[in-house]
Amino acid sequence: MRIATTISMAAILLLPCSFAFSQTRGDVTGCRINPKFIVEKKKEFSSKAFFSTSERFIKGLVLVDGVDKSRTWQHPTWQQFGWLAAIHYDGRGNIYTVPAPRINVFDNKPAEQNRVLKVDSFTGVMSVLATLPAAAPPSEQNPYGALGVAYDCETLLLYASSISGSSRTKEIGRIFAINPDSGKVVFTHDNVDAIGLHLFKLGKEKRLYYGRVREPEIWSIAVDEKGAFKGAARFELSMEGLGPRGDDRARRINFTPTNEMIVWGIEFSVNLVAPTEKQETQYRFIYDAKQQKWVNAAPLAFRSNEN
Repeated sequence: MRIATTISMAAILLLPCSFAFSQTRGDVTGCRINPKFIVEKKKEFSSKAFFSTSERFIKGLVLVDGVDKSRTWQHPTWQQFGWLAAIHYDGRGNIYTVPAPRINVFDNKPAEQNRVLKVDSFTGVMSVLATLPAAAPPSEQNPYGALGVAYDCETLLLYASSISGSSRTKEIGRIFAINPDSGKVVFTHDNVDAIGLHLFKLGKEKRLYYGRVREPEIWSIAVDEKGAFKGAARFELSMEGLGPRGDDRARRINFTPTNEMIVWGIEFSVNLVAPTEKQETQYRFIYDAKQQKWVNAAPLAFRSNEN
C-alpha cells in the first residue's frame, strides 16, 4: 500500500466545487439541481459563486463568490462536523459531503469520519445522513473514513466510498449504496479503497467508475436496475507515468457530452498534510470501440490552486 508515502490527502479533498452541472448522453447524474435555499443567496453573489470545502481559513462548507472571494456565507451548521471533502448534489438540490481531517484530528475525530452528511435543499441545515459500517476500527495509520460520493438519478441512490479500517497491508474499504432519504445502506461492495466516484452508461450497461487509492488506476463495477453491484470489478485504465507526477490518483471522474472521460488527478496520502500549493492535473481518455478500452489523450490542463 503506497498511500502513506506518495500522495497528499489534502490535495484531493480541498478543491472548490461548482454548483453548475450538465447532462451528457451516458451520464446518469445530470438531474442534479441547485439547492432551493441558494435562490435568495445567489442575488447577493456573482454568477460565478460556488460551494467549497477547500478554503484554508474557513472550516466546513462555505458559499464563495468567484469574483470577490472575500465575500462568503455559511449556514450555522456547516462548521459543526469539522473539515469536509467531496461535494455532490441530487435531483432535489440536497447537498452531500463527507468529513476529512486536515493537518490534525482535533476538529475531525477518527471515530466520526465514516459519515455521510446531508444539507437540506430547503433549509440549508447540515446533518448526519448515515454512519457507514466500517470493516475495522480506525487506527493511527489511517484517520480517514468516507471519501467520495456520487448520485444516481435513475435509482435515486447515493453512493459513497470509505477507506475506514484499511491499513498499509489491508485493503478493506467499501463502496456503499445509500437511500438518501433514510440514510439506510442498501448495497455494499467490499474490499476496495476508492476515491472519486461516477456513474456512467457506456452502451446499455451502467457502471460505477472509481479511482483506486493504492494505485494510479480507474476501475468500475456494473450496477443493475435496482442499484445493486453486479459481478466482479473491472480494470479500466492506468495513469501510471502520466502527468507531472506519474502516479496520480483520481480525485474526481466526469464524462463529457461526447462520452470522453475526464479525470482530475492528484497526489494523495493518509498523511495529515496541508500543502500551501495543491496541484492537480486533468486527464482526458477516449473510449476506443474497436479495442474496447479507454485510451489516453493529451492532458487538458495543469492547475495549481492556492487558497
